[in-house]
Amino acid sequence: MTVPDVLDSGFGILRRAPATVLGVTATFAVPVSLLVAWGASGVEGVDADSVLERTDSTLQVGGPPLSDGAAVLAFVAPSLALVFVAAALARLASAWAVGHDLELGTVLRATVRRTWPLLAAWTLVHLLELVSSIGIVAPLAVMALFVVTAPAIGAEDLGPVAALRRSARLTRRAFWRVLGIALLSIVVEEMFVTAVAILPTLVSAWLGTDGIGWVLSVAVNLLTTMVTLPIVAGITVSLYLDLRVRTEGLDLELAAIEAFPRPLS
Repeated sequence: MTVPDVLDSGFGILRRAPATVLGVTATFAVPVSLLVAWGASGVEGVDADSVLERTDSTLQVGGPPLSDGAAVLAFVAPSLALVFVAAALARLASAWAVGHDLELGTVLRATVRRTWPLLAAWTLVHLLELVSSIGIVAPLAVMALFVVTAPAIGAEDLGPVAALRRSARLTRRAFWRVLGIALLSIVVEEMFVTAVAILPTLVSAWLGTDGIGWVLSVAVNLLTTMVTLPIVAGITVSLYLDLRVRTEGLDLELAAIEAFPRPLS
């Protein structure tokens, strides 16, 4: 696939099975969005009265300034959600590649069973990025080398270290192309975030900042996540499959399986 093909395939996965893809996204995105909203609310504990009495409801396209703890939460939670959604969509797309379809429950159960490898791989990648930030290796290089780690876990049931090695083997031969697609996916995500937030920003300015109008901000964050998360995850999965075609002849292997199925025994 060309670069535009890979980007469009991210949308294509959503178009092919919108109910399943959005169901997967909601399973991981809704708790994350609510958690981030609670962390950014400035309300301690779970006192409903304190939450309802919040008055700062001003909605901004980048979000209001966050405390250190809330900022960490706002980074970690969506990043983890993306990892799980990418693994789930990789499992789904792999089934499509061999002529099968999976129900939502099947996809979710398979993904939840890979929780430990996904969490461990996410931790290892971000540790490597942290090390690279002090000048040993460029952070963008780390991102490009390990961008398809989650799809590898979801599609191939690999452990965290094996998935990191697998991602590096697939991406290193097309490093600059992979890096370009990864950066373009970030641009696409930011465009969607901005586009979705424009109208609610105007509505928030009109409604003012009294009462529980801040709920609008939470709703917008959830809507943006539901739109952007499956698209970015889908682009990552499409990149993973394209790399397998380019480096391993996956398309030829699948064609051979279809033409010469193995006898039942």
